[in-house]
Amino acid sequence: MPTDPKTLLAKYQPKAVKPFNLDHQLCALRYSPDGKTLAAGSFEASVRRWDASANPFAEQSALKGHNGWVQRIAFHPDGKRLISADSWGQVTCWPFNEKDAKPTWSVADAHDGWVYSLAISKDGKLIASGGRDKTIRLTNPDDGKKLNVLNVGEHVLALAFHPDGKSLVSGDLKGTIKHWDLATGKVVRELDAKVMFLRDRIQDVGGVRSLEFSPDGATLFAGGSLPKSGGFVQGISLILSFDWASGKGTPFYKGATDNEGYVYDMAWHPGGFLIAITSGQPGQGKLFFQQPGDALPFYTVAIPNPHSLAVHPEGKRLVVAATNANSSGNGRAVGKNKEYPGNFSPLHVFDLPV
Repeated sequence: MPTDPKTLLAKYQPKAVKPFNLDHQLCALRYSPDGKTLAAGSFEASVRRWDASANPFAEQSALKGHNGWVQRIAFHPDGKRLISADSWGQVTCWPFNEKDAKPTWSVADAHDGWVYSLAISKDGKLIASGGRDKTIRLTNPDDGKKLNVLNVGEHVLALAFHPDGKSLVSGDLKGTIKHWDLATGKVVRELDAKVMFLRDRIQDVGGVRSLEFSPDGATLFAGGSLPKSGGFVQGISLILSFDWASGKGTPFYKGATDNEGYVYDMAWHPGGFLIAITSGQPGQGKLFFQQPGDALPFYTVAIPNPHSLAVHPEGKRLVVAATNANSSGNGRAVGKNKEYPGNFSPLHVFDLPV
């Protein structure tokens, strides 16, 4: 039975810490399993990392070796390795705890083009990556060797392993969620999230942008949008909740306006609720907390265009990578000198009671 929202808010009311700014934008943000390292994929073909036990975070040397945007990262459960994937199709493994870490292995052509999604199984035996080439590559985390390739037939925007270790789910551009049997490499069933896709005369938009299982594996959450336009892209942010046993999907969260855009990232908090971010029109975006069984979030705060979030393993801290307010994302020259200032990613930090 859900806890009263007022009780939850009183217990988990976040305390905002002063954001700190970076010199460019980030694509992905994650905590290490022990919570001591915070890492982020960078637009500058590297992985940024910080000592997260310091206050404020103390930046360490970046992990360099990519050629494109590092859009996805994931920590291995052993707490010793970090996997990164970029917009050129490269997947790389790093011993991230080392001061001047060099790749343990790197596969330059893991995918033909952009890697959109990345996940590691709970037992650490499989890496799954999905991309623009419409495939899922299953990789051995020890040496980077290919174990299997699953043909999805559409851009693979999101991946998640089921906690039981037997299944993988993929979310694609057309709003189809496929349940894969890892033993056979076959599709067991498809879950319907097609409301998250819009075929438009200007450009097709939408797709399942994020996937997250509840810890018991009974529920799958799929984040995306109800797209309204393929030109000046607009959409109502949406999370669908699927009962894993039956495959039945129902709305879990639905935004109020078509400026909210997509649910780009989600994470489960140890307190029993989902944390998610939305990003839409320039300057639009928010962070919210919502527990299963409730119609509305019990906590919401506006944040300009967040990209990714990371929750400390113990749930005591939350970090959101976003976009600077008043960004020049429209490409127009601004200021007295008519320059085009690049965007950067403030890191919004929140302390949570535990």
